[in-house]
Amino acid sequence: MKKNFHVFTISMLMTTLLFSACKKEDAPEVNDEEVITTTLLKFTPLAGGTTLEYKYEDLDGPGGAAPLVDDIVLAPATAYNVSILLLNKTVSPADTISNEVGEESAAHRFYFETSAGSNILVSDLDTDANGVDLGLNSIWTTGSVSTGSIRITLRHYAATPPNKLQSDPVNSGKSTTDLENDFVTQIQ
Repeated sequence: MKKNFHVFTISMLMTTLLFSACKKEDAPEVNDEEVITTTLLKFTPLAGGTTLEYKYEDLDGPGGAAPLVDDIVLAPATAYNVSILLLNKTVSPADTISNEVGEESAAHRFYFETSAGSNILVSDLDTDANGVDLGLNSIWTTGSVSTGSIRITLRHYAATPPNKLQSDPVNSGKSTTDLENDFVTQIQ
């Protein structure tokens, strides 16, 4: 009788282990935060002319040496086509992170916050497939001579599917910050 009890107990234990091992569990979405060391802004005047490039670079990340930040110097009363190139220069060759941002456009969004008196209007941002702003490309239109600043923030929407809306503010609880760069702007 004891032998049958042990065989029954072992059989039940094995069956329980077998069925619990076969249970499929939903794995959480894994989206590794990208390393972005360099933001390169390319300004091409819509009326034609020389393309200008300005950079924000922080090769050792937050808390290390101060980042290298160019002042953005633009002509007054001029419209520029602006493109953003994001790089990870901690690897060789450098990884072009803006390609991934473009491929995952529904999960990313750039925000452009100008200071009062900067006299820069950022408009015509490129969009994702749902028509919501992305911002890898935009139009910057300058006003009169001034000095100010602009903060460029890249936010990531991690939900599956991403729940990004046009009305989302830069500090939306639905997204996290991938990048935040502050530039001094000069119109002269």
